[in-house]
Amino acid sequence: MSYYQKEISKILEKTNHAEIDPRHVEGYMRLEHSTLDGLSSAQFKKEIFISIACIKEGGVDMAESNAKSFGL
Repeated sequence: MSYYQKEISKILEKTNHAEIDPRHVEGYMRLEHSTLDGLSSAQFKKEIFISIACIKEGGVDMAESNAKSFGL
């Protein structure tokens, strides 16, 4: 698990979204941000919630396909 996935996982657990794969969240985040290093803590968290909404809307299969496209 990457550093980002570990951080995403912590937030998912704290917000009762532990069932969501952190790879899927990171994949959606990377659609908008090629690097996640420049995000503030608040922006990082906001992007996680946007990604959760994308996963819920598009489904797990689409999220998995997207994650794989980024090599996740």
